[in-house]
Amino acid sequence: MPPNPSHLIRCRSGFPGRPDKEVAVAEDQTLFEALRAAEHPIASSCDGAAVCGRCVVSVLEGAQSLSEMDAVERAVLRNEGAQEHQRLACQSFALGPGIVVSTDYW
Repeated sequence: MPPNPSHLIRCRSGFPGRPDKEVAVAEDQTLFEALRAAEHPIASSCDGAAVCGRCVVSVLEGAQSLSEMDAVERAVLRNEGAQEHQRLACQSFALGPGIVVSTDYW
């Protein structure tokens, strides 16, 4: 049985004509875990261990509804040359509504 969702995140495609997809996120799931459970593509070579930095998502809306960034996530994002509005899906928890994310490969 799927986890009881506490929030929905909207995954916005950067490609014309592709619809947004809503993904349920349970309280104890990272965005990475929720995306994987929903069979939505999310890059990773470390399987969500905050090592590879491949699961970077751009937060288009609702950044205030995500968990705070810790030192590990900051270091990985800095090493990846990420922008201020980007987060690691494997380290981000949905704490409220209105989160819209995208990647350069959706």
